[in-house]
Amino acid sequence: MEEVSSFFGFAAAMLFIVANAYYPARLIARNFKPLPKAVVLFFKKYLKAHIWMNEIAFLAMIIHCRYSEEGNIFLIGCYIVTVFLTIEGLVMHYRMVPESQKLLRMLHTQQVLFAVWVVLIVLGHSID
Repeated sequence: MEEVSSFFGFAAAMLFIVANAYYPARLIARNFKPLPKAVVLFFKKYLKAHIWMNEIAFLAMIIHCRYSEEGNIFLIGCYIVTVFLTIEGLVMHYRMVPESQKLLRMLHTQQVLFAVWVVLIVLGHSID
């Protein structure tokens, strides 16, 4: 079962990396206003890819966690942050709580939360 865990862990990691490159790309693009129409269209498509890849990565992460022999407080924290970000992103994108869009966007795009998430992944997988 460790092979299953490793496969899905690797798949989740790759999907999370590609999907979440969206945010730094958007930050960099903000420095080049006005954006050409082709770039605006690219980011609209990339947002959809960001959402779908993160949803698939989330499912892969669940399978990875289920079959993994590893487990510690950092990985549990990472799991909780991932669940929070995934649910929050879906609620925000599908406007399930329209009056809270601004707050959801602010929380979902926090660079500190993303940094905490990455640190938890690294620490959790580096502990023997």
